[in-house]
Formats: sequence, structure tokens, C-alpha cells
Amino acid sequence: MPSNELLTVINSFGLLFAILNSFTLGLRLPIFRILEHFFQNWRLATRVLLINFVVLPALVIGFATIAPINPDIKIGFCIVALAAGAPFAPAITRLARGDVAMSTALLLVMVLATVIVVSLVLPLAVSAVVPGVGHVRIWDVAWPLLAFLVAPLLIGCVMRLRYEEAVSSWVSPLLIIQIVCLVLYVNLFIFAFTSLFRDVWWGAYVAAIAVPVLGIALGSVISIRGAATRHASIITTAQRSITGGIIVTVFNYTQPLANVSVTVINTIGIVILVILAFEWRRTRSRHEPEPDAAGAPPAPEGSGRSS
Repeated sequence: MPSNELLTVINSFGLLFAILNSFTLGLRLPIFRILEHFFQNWRLATRVLLINFVVLPALVIGFATIAPINPDIKIGFCIVALAAGAPFAPAITRLARGDVAMSTALLLVMVLATVIVVSLVLPLAVSAVVPGVGHVRIWDVAWPLLAFLVAPLLIGCVMRLRYEEAVSSWVSPLLIIQIVCLVLYVNLFIFAFTSLFRDVWWGAYVAAIAVPVLGIALGSVISIRGAATRHASIITTAQRSITGGIIVTVFNYTQPLANVSVTVINTIGIVILVILAFEWRRTRSRHEPEPDAAGAPPAPEGSGRSS
């Protein structure tokens, strides 16, 4: 086990990433246009939310219930299953030439939904899957998510609304800092728990492939009308929230193997989706116009985006 000092440093980098990521997201969100886009595509958005918070969690947690794996890894499965709203989904969607406006709208709604779902359902799911683990109260799960995820996001949104010209130059430096924090968090965590990463190949690494593949399969059936919308649906479903996962494992479920499984599943999932995004981008026609970016005039599903 690493020293308490090293764990404090690792957790500090993780929480700093979470805060800066949420704050920067708020600075970048044209909130009213995003909400307008969401409501114009509410049928698609509803299907995405059902897949992310009902179908996918039921399948992943159901697997964790019956799989003969370490109980702490099962906790990690529960966290990954319920924490949606991946921070890199719009960037990967843009890379794939998908509907970035839709991806961003889904991200915003899923971040807020994650706080509610994780707070209410995660303690019940963990207690059901791993009966020996002490029950965590709803508020104990909710307040770190509110403090380190929702509050920075709202502050960023307010600052954009009030001081857009002044804060627009902050985004690029903050993006660099948060990526550095995430890289340091992941690498220091791997260094501190090297032996655990070697020991969990079956539980964590199989799930690291299975979870995004399952998300890709489910996301593919959500929207079949256009490639841009379909890619946004797939990416926002297949990539889970590493931000929410970090916060929950730092404050509530501190078992090292739970954190290892969350880190492995999220990291490998991002790699898989980046590779897939490059392939999608490669197969799209070079003469096809770029899809709307976040904040561009929204286009309802089926408005002409086709593969």
C-alpha cells in the first residue's frame, strides 16, 4: 500500500481535474442554445438517457452480481455503470465528425442526472451486489458530487453569461492544466498500485473492453437516421464519467481495487472510442460539411444528416 502522503497527492490531482474540468465545461457552454437543442431532439435524448441510466447499468450491475470476481471490483463496476456524462464525449464526437451540439447537450443533462442517480442508486446497488460493504448514506455520496462537479459547472456557466469576453481566454490554459492533472493522477495511481493492476486482469480489463463495446452496441440502436447523430449517441453512451468516478472513489468507496477498476475501465474506454472516432472520420466523405459545433444553430434529428 502506498503512503498516506502519496494517496493525498494522487487524490488531490484527481479532484483538481474534476473541478477544472467542470468549471471549464461551464465556461464553454452556450447554455440556452444547448438546452434548445436538447428539447428540439427530446425523443432521441430520452432514449439516450434511458440507455445510460437504466439499460446499461442494469446489464453491468447484473453481470457484477453473478460474476466470480473480487467484491471491490464489483463496486467499481457499479460506479462505472451509474456515472454517465463523460467529460471528453464532445471532443471525441468532434473528432468523429459527429453531432457535437447533441453530444454537448446530452453531456450537460447527464452530468446533472448522474448526481441524482449515483446519490440515490449507488449505495443500494453496492449493498445488493456486495452485501458485506457498509451502507453509505445518500447525502455522503451527494455532497462531494455537488461540491466538485455541479458547483464548478454552475460557476463556469454564470461567469460565461456575465463575463464572456473576459473569460474566453481562460479555456485553453485550463484545458491544458486539467489534462496534466488527469495524466498525473492516472500515472501516479498506476505507480502506487502496480501490483493490483497486475492482479485484476480478468475483472477490470475484460470489463474495460466489455463496457464500451456494450455502450457502442446500445448507442448504435438509439439513432439510425444519420451518422452524425448516431456517432454522438454512441460516444456519449459508451464513455462513462471518469470525473464522477474519481469523486466517488475518493470520498465514498476508497477500496483500492474499486478505484483500480474504475480507472482501467474509463482509460481503456477512452482509447477505444478515440480509435473508433478516427475510423469514423476517415470513412466520412471529405466533401461532407462539418457538423454543428456546440452552440451552432441546432438541427433536429433527421434534418438531413445522413451517412
